[in-house]
Amino acid sequence: MKKVKVVSVVLVCLMTLVFVSCEDSVTGADGGGGTGGGGQEVAFNGTWVYSGLWGEEVWIFNNGNFESVHNDIPGLRGTFSVSGNYFIMSRTHIHGVNGWWVESGDIIPLELRWYSRSELISTVTSHLRSAGESEGFISNAIWGIENAFSPMTAIFALSGSVLTLTTAGGTMTLTRRN
Repeated sequence: MKKVKVVSVVLVCLMTLVFVSCEDSVTGADGGGGTGGGGQEVAFNGTWVYSGLWGEEVWIFNNGNFESVHNDIPGLRGTFSVSGNYFIMSRTHIHGVNGWWVESGDIIPLELRWYSRSELISTVTSHLRSAGESEGFISNAIWGIENAFSPMTAIFALSGSVLTLTTAGGTMTLTRRN
């Protein structure tokens, strides 16, 4: 069972990394954030699907907000904005369904709910301290959480029912489901 859970955690981490690109690595991109509706973000409203080697990722965009699901497992929530041809996503919550993976490969048990950055840091820190981990190890785990919540920037192309997102790490093509 632990092996299956580790695989789930790794898959969510991989899904997250598909977009990872520091905002300042793309010249001209700004910090982003949701717009609460209006603007170019409305063109993205709907359900978008990426089918890849690790299964199906579903991205739901709604007026500057997003939520992701990977193989029917909740993943991320946050806001997004569009600036020129840049698509900027800011994660606000990560779902606890997968636990939290730390450098040693341990999984920290989490409740089945959405965690904000500060809630996740608090929960992981408390767990690691009670497990007797060093402050250096705890700092590395916090760095991983901070990194997971950092904004992601991609160059996008939207053509009909196809959305292509490109970062330094590669290209992801999503198809509109509805």
